[in-house]
Amino acid sequence: MSVVEIPSDQVGKVAYRRESYGADRFRVVRLLAGAGQGYALLTEDTWCGGMTVLKGLWWDQGHLRDEGWRPRLDRSKAQQQQGLKAVYQAMQVTQQAPPVIDVLPEPSATLEASGIDADEHEYFVVTEFVGIPGRPVRTLEDDIKARRKEQRPFTEDELIDLAEQLCGALGALHARRPAKRRTPRRKEEYWIHADLKPENVLVLGPPEQYVLIDYDAAVVDGQPISTTTPAYSPPVPHGATRNPEQDKAAERFDIYMLGATLAEALGLSRLDEDMKRQLYGTAHEHGVAKQRLAALGGSPILTTLIASCLAEPAYRTRNVQSIQADLARARDGAVLSSVLLGNR
Repeated sequence: MSVVEIPSDQVGKVAYRRESYGADRFRVVRLLAGAGQGYALLTEDTWCGGMTVLKGLWWDQGHLRDEGWRPRLDRSKAQQQQGLKAVYQAMQVTQQAPPVIDVLPEPSATLEASGIDADEHEYFVVTEFVGIPGRPVRTLEDDIKARRKEQRPFTEDELIDLAEQLCGALGALHARRPAKRRTPRRKEEYWIHADLKPENVLVLGPPEQYVLIDYDAAVVDGQPISTTTPAYSPPVPHGATRNPEQDKAAERFDIYMLGATLAEALGLSRLDEDMKRQLYGTAHEHGVAKQRLAALGGSPILTTLIASCLAEPAYRTRNVQSIQADLARARDGAVLSSVLLGNR
């Protein structure tokens, strides 16, 4: 079966695909996305005629020129297994994750095209297509760009809806479960998404339904975070190569990324690095940055909530449940304001 190179906008990243997968069950229609660590192909499930999404991971071209391909393949398999477990956890509690249809161990088209090994397998994850066939898949990133162009900011109610639905997805991941390896100090564990950002939030509707996707970076709490997006994760200290929060995953890492995502939705623009550092800094620096955040137009409760998500760990909002309580207060305030102003 012939292989086709997948177009990539990322320097040094490459991957090849086949025309179909799963013994011809899943036939490739087109490329859906490829901006992250992996690519997504829209595929047709010939068993039922429905549309599905097949996901694979990009390869570094340098790894294909030497023996680096072997550890890369082993890491990608382990990473995908982690992501599948995280999706299963989310699906157990809520429907805020696309259902997994199949996991396909297939001969690697990329290794074959590179002349390395035609028989070595890699994993491809097939999930249900979330959206309307024939229409472009819309993400929160797309929505923010469109609103910025139209000068149409999110209303308070819309921001609260967004935050509540993302909290539902994170709450499912953060739900404690018995630890696989129980010790006197560790009886429970939970999952961290580790890459929450507008690009990883699908938008369905109207009415808008927000679905968190791309669980490939997910890790169990206490493990190091190997993959995240710097623009939405805690800032890296000067002189360091990564933030210490990445060394030991905890739910507050996801909460930070939630805050960065909500801040971008509020201002229709990604937070700049200086503002991120201020919010992450001393109490005085945080207060100054919070005033700048308030100027974006959110209510005091919503502004405080977002700022608290972006604070350093010791002062950051503890968990999703605390955010949900603040969102309920913000919702009550928005309703009261609308009634008093005669907008309802």
